[in-house]
Amino acid sequence: MNKKTRTILISLVILILAILTAQILINRAVKNKAEFFLKNRLPEHFTVSYSDINLESFSGTITIVDPEVLIQNKTDTITHTIVKANSFTIEDVSYWSYLVNKEINIEDIKLNGAAITYSKHKFKKSTDTVRKPLAKVFKPILVEELSIDNASLTIYDGTKDSISVSVGDITLEIDDIYIDSKTLSRKIPLDYSDYNANVSDISLKVGNYERLTLENFTITDRKGRFNNITLNTKYSKSDLSNIIPVERDHFNLAIAAIEIDNPTFGFENSELFAGANSITISKPTLEVYRDKLVTDDNSYKPLYSKMLRDAPINLLVDDITIKDGSIVYQEKLKDDNQGGRIEFSALNASINKLGNTYPAGDKTALKLTATFMDNTPIEVDWSFDVNDKNDLFLFKGSMGKLPGEQMNQFTAPNLNIKLTGETYQTYFTIEGNVSKSTIDMRMQYDDFEIEIMRKRGKGINKLLSKVVNLFIKEDSDDKPTDFREGSGETERDTTKSFFNYLWLNLKSGLIATLAGKG
Repeated sequence: MNKKTRTILISLVILILAILTAQILINRAVKNKAEFFLKNRLPEHFTVSYSDINLESFSGTITIVDPEVLIQNKTDTITHTIVKANSFTIEDVSYWSYLVNKEINIEDIKLNGAAITYSKHKFKKSTDTVRKPLAKVFKPILVEELSIDNASLTIYDGTKDSISVSVGDITLEIDDIYIDSKTLSRKIPLDYSDYNANVSDISLKVGNYERLTLENFTITDRKGRFNNITLNTKYSKSDLSNIIPVERDHFNLAIAAIEIDNPTFGFENSELFAGANSITISKPTLEVYRDKLVTDDNSYKPLYSKMLRDAPINLLVDDITIKDGSIVYQEKLKDDNQGGRIEFSALNASINKLGNTYPAGDKTALKLTATFMDNTPIEVDWSFDVNDKNDLFLFKGSMGKLPGEQMNQFTAPNLNIKLTGETYQTYFTIEGNVSKSTIDMRMQYDDFEIEIMRKRGKGINKLLSKVVNLFIKEDSDDKPTDFREGSGETERDTTKSFFNYLWLNLKSGLIATLAGKG
């Protein structure tokens, strides 16, 4: 071996040893920094443990194996949140960016197999008036992609049915994340460009009596889709009546899909906001049952304009479309039957400007078409200004041909009356506010009579029926194109819902139209 070759080999060996030594030193330094950060830069009420930290200095990859994070209250040692995962990986850390640009640049952060449990009944809100950063960072952090794979979430509330939220499978990707000391002080502690989330097997407790489930949903910064949504009362109708202190609807709601165009959400001036350009609700079916034998709920019932105005979230949805829906409402007024039913099918609707952040003068408007009781077309046009504290509203409607017999499945068990004859066309306009309203009605009908049923629905009280029909104009007029008209006024019962308010108006208008000035 000549001298030149020997020199090259020695130099190469020295270079390899230097590289290996440098790698060991870098690994040790990076590992020390990672351990120092986990121990000293996180809040004091965070406890972090792990089985190992692996490093690949050439690729700039750090993997924390079997990490576990315990989060306690700031005021005591009670743990309310536990996060366990298979691994937490930081890939391709740019040392050049760290040394030259004074920032931490990371290509990818991966959290795999995370199981998150949160006991909200153990959480105690901090009394701090100034929001403190989630962690301490002295250099900006840029992450090209954050991905969470195969995660689960369980939230407990400490009650008998203790699981408040359960999510079986979460996949999340967030791109172009930026974190610094300022962002960490916010409720959403980072900036990002876009995101993509896929979640399945979702179950949420909604109050004490209902539970919401979703088969799955996918959401990005541009689109969202939620599939097979249900919102159901957890108890049977009879069991619910036995446990509720005041009357409450028993309902089953199922929706095939909800699609959202350009969803937005976040915090602005510490206030939560949410919105979308449009929302499409496909094939919703709603079954509602109310047991009126339960004690009345006499609490104040705000109109929908006030409910939106006072909502705890700033909301703005430009357009909502409902496609091919149906509603069945059943009401029990007597012990000896299950009550009458009214039904709406082929229900389609559009709602414009649903929210509470539109300027004064812009109106929330709903247009609806449906089939009432199997074959009667109905149209509704309803509008109000959410900013109007008098809660003024305009509710217009029209109804096509309706045989009186079709209403008997509701009026017979609930009101002890049967109807004969039929209406050909009905128009009505209701103008009102939070306390009173007026209705103008026009009806075209023929051979309209009311039969008063005997107690418990056994037969017809013919004498009383004849007396009542003395006050009813049997026909709208001799000509088939003529209408009878009537007007009425209604005082709102503020312990009842908006739909009770509508019913009182319709009853007032119906009496005025059928009976006339007599």
